[in-house]
Formats: sequence, C-alpha cells, structure tokens
Amino acid sequence: MINELLLDISNKDDISLVLPLLFSPEELNAVNARALVYKELLLGERSQREIAKIHNISIATITRGSNNLKSMSNIEKELLQTLLIRK
Repeated sequence: MINELLLDISNKDDISLVLPLLFSPEELNAVNARALVYKELLLGERSQREIAKIHNISIATITRGSNNLKSMSNIEKELLQTLLIRK
C-alpha cells in the first residue's frame, strides 16, 4: 500500500508533506540515519568510527547498515548508489 501511495506522489513538496503523516519523528530520523550510513559506506571514504563521530550515529547502527549492505544483491546496491550518490 505504501508503495502505491509514494508512486502516486508527483513532486518533492508533496513527499515532504506526506512522510511526517506516515512516520513519527523518531522513525523519520532513523530512516534518514540509515540512508546517510548507506551513502557513507558506499562512498568508502571514511571508517565506521569516523562516520559515527561525524554524524553522531551509533557504531551499532553503522554496523547494522554495513551488514545489510553485505547481504544486498548488486542490483540493490547499484540502486542505492544511484539514489544516494548523485554524481
């Protein structure tokens, strides 16, 4: 159901309005932190400890993100790279 809802949203402003209706502030922060961890890990420029210190994210959160990345298919990783690392 959420997939269909998000696919029906046509602009960035509407997404910014809808997400806080669907998720609590804590959930949104967790999703943002997860995306940031994935981005940093995919870039590969910093150690996990550096990422934790710079972004004030727990090592446990970063380790979970790293383990998730390791279990992803190449297609999933490429999609994340495309979405998170806009070059």
